[in-house]
Amino acid sequence: MASLIDLSGLTLNPEEVRAASEAIFEKVFVKPELEAVHSIRTGITMKTQIPFYGKFGLVGKADPGSCAVNDETQTISTTEKYWEPELISYRLTHCQDNVSELYKMWEKAKKVNPDEWEMIDNGMVAFLEDRTVDASTEAILRLTSFGDTAADNVSGGGLITNGVDKTYFTPIDGLWKQIYTGVAATTIIRYTITENSAASYAAQDSLASDRALKIFRYLYSNADARMMSEGNIVFQVTRTILNNWQDYLEDKSLVFTLQEVQDGTTKLTYRGIPIVIRHDWDRNIRSYQDNGTTYNDPHRVILTDLNNIPVGTPETESFKKLDMWYERKDKKHYIDAAFRLDVKVLEEYMIAVAY
Repeated sequence: MASLIDLSGLTLNPEEVRAASEAIFEKVFVKPELEAVHSIRTGITMKTQIPFYGKFGLVGKADPGSCAVNDETQTISTTEKYWEPELISYRLTHCQDNVSELYKMWEKAKKVNPDEWEMIDNGMVAFLEDRTVDASTEAILRLTSFGDTAADNVSGGGLITNGVDKTYFTPIDGLWKQIYTGVAATTIIRYTITENSAASYAAQDSLASDRALKIFRYLYSNADARMMSEGNIVFQVTRTILNNWQDYLEDKSLVFTLQEVQDGTTKLTYRGIPIVIRHDWDRNIRSYQDNGTTYNDPHRVILTDLNNIPVGTPETESFKKLDMWYERKDKKHYIDAAFRLDVKVLEEYMIAVAY
């Protein structure tokens, strides 16, 4: 087992950098806070019923008189879904003895037994912890959006890029799997982005100059009125759509008139509804849903209330909590991460999408 830090890309000699402040650390990707794109339901520990109750249909006719009554046969319909939080976990293993003697930024212990294997510089510990929490956040965003219990690679008839381990997507059915199912059943409103069906990467990325405008207008105009009366509605968009929207505003000289200033910060909106950019969608689609010629729906938009697409979990502390320890028997350091996770599109009439 090697060290968790691969030093093969560095030239180790008596003069390499000694201070962490002199090193350049690869930037982590921009990620939305989970609470900015989902509501979070805690206390979900096992398969749990989510009951839905409908409403009465038409009632109220002219009274027939003569002591007769208008008997109604209406009933309130019920349906159900289930929370099924899946335990997601992984372990990282670090062998301190495999850190080169020439590596000086985070030095090895001076004493051989037991410090040679056990002692890790505090800076290295903090770095590994930070990168592991970032990896967990990436996993949560990937699964809640792109999880698919039936996922397969392109070569097997699926959407996952060949060479990518499909089991990184199969624990749960994420947001987009549920949306595709709802659109196919005509229970979710969809605007079709024609460029997504183009035959090449370049053609897909050649969006019409007013594509974002048409998407926002269509979703806003066709969304169920009950959704529009909710208080936590947002547009969630790929970066490609946001870029197209900003280009349109600049071309029309409308940048300032169609933005809102909140808390001293200019925020993009459409008709007062905030626009949240999902960099993680672009990143996952282009990295893991590539068939070699085109991407799978690289341009996407969701309009819904965040309470309609909740993440279910027993508690949120585990999303960033790590179990880190040194095992003397193995002479290795271990980092364990684990959390339970599910996501649901609750009421399908309360969401409108574009892809």
